[in-house]
Amino acid sequence: MMPPAHPLLSRLAHALLRKAERSEGGRAVSLTLDAAVLPELQGAASPEALAHLELLLDGLCATGWVRLKADKARAFQTLADRRPMLVLIDAVALAEWSGFEPAAPRWSRQLVQALREQPALLTVPNAPALLDYLLRSPLPAFEGQEPAASAAVLNALAADCAAATTELTPYLRELSARHFRGHSKVLDAREELLRLLGAGEGRFLEAPIQLLVDLPESWSGDDVLFIENGVSFERMAGRRQPAWARAALLYAAGFRSGALRLRERAGSSLYWRGHVSDAGAPRFEAWLYAGAGEPTVAFYGDLDFAGLAILAQLRASFPACRAWRPGYDALLASLDMGHSPDEASKERQQDPGFTGCSFADEVLLPALRSAGRCVDQELWPGGTAKGQAS
Repeated sequence: MMPPAHPLLSRLAHALLRKAERSEGGRAVSLTLDAAVLPELQGAASPEALAHLELLLDGLCATGWVRLKADKARAFQTLADRRPMLVLIDAVALAEWSGFEPAAPRWSRQLVQALREQPALLTVPNAPALLDYLLRSPLPAFEGQEPAASAAVLNALAADCAAATTELTPYLRELSARHFRGHSKVLDAREELLRLLGAGEGRFLEAPIQLLVDLPESWSGDDVLFIENGVSFERMAGRRQPAWARAALLYAAGFRSGALRLRERAGSSLYWRGHVSDAGAPRFEAWLYAGAGEPTVAFYGDLDFAGLAILAQLRASFPACRAWRPGYDALLASLDMGHSPDEASKERQQDPGFTGCSFADEVLLPALRSAGRCVDQELWPGGTAKGQAS
């Protein structure tokens, strides 16, 4: 449950998170709601204003990110009289919801200051902009390193960014592993850093998405079905039934299937499950990479917010993609007996709000919000005797 958007709650969230930063990892961080922090509570003008404020605090606490702690209530006391305080439970979720931007850690500030005081250490295209970036987005790989060593890495990266493209364009993770002691993920989502170091667009490749495809023998190009989970893909590919007998089944591991580069030859690699006819593979590639044909495209995944968020993302590359009715109808029928989000570590999944698919927006999302439960797609067709026999 998301709390209401309210400036007062954002202010409290930021005050609590700033205190957590200063605590340097203390286990229990709390914020006393005194007159300095929450004057609205101490000076509520009416019982109605006080009740409204308590409702706002209750909404924030209902998320599980914080807990309201107060002395036991006595006769004629209001919340303001009971020494209330907010206790921090989930800093990451609270920061994401409130838009909190953490201050750069001390080691990063010290590194940037040292590099500013020794400008000769950096030989990069725009050192001031680069140092401003490192203050906003510290590189954890530099923690504990001497300024000269960090500068040497940045200089070497800049040299690689400026180098002429060879016949083998390097992958971004290869570049990261080369410069960060074998750590391949340091440069993930660091496009701004690479631009500041002189890299042009497309200078380094992202790892291609591996798309596993099962084509029926006589695939005519009419139906394509993306499947979220590998077990369900294998079950449905190995046991074709009328509802998906003529569909090309695709598996790319959850959110990866929604990446725009899936439809670029350099951005994805196709792997065929089983035998593919001489006509089937070229027909499929012509559709995926050149837009030839107009198959019906559908998605089948878990009946939870993350699954429908994948659907929304898929529609950026496949605008006509819709939730697959046979699978989701089966899961919907079991939703009341499904699991709660916290039973499967799904409590932090975000409601996508709107997917663009009418069935998902008018039926599936309202059902999830109402039931407060989820169902994983492995329940159907593989998890029930009825599903396997249908």
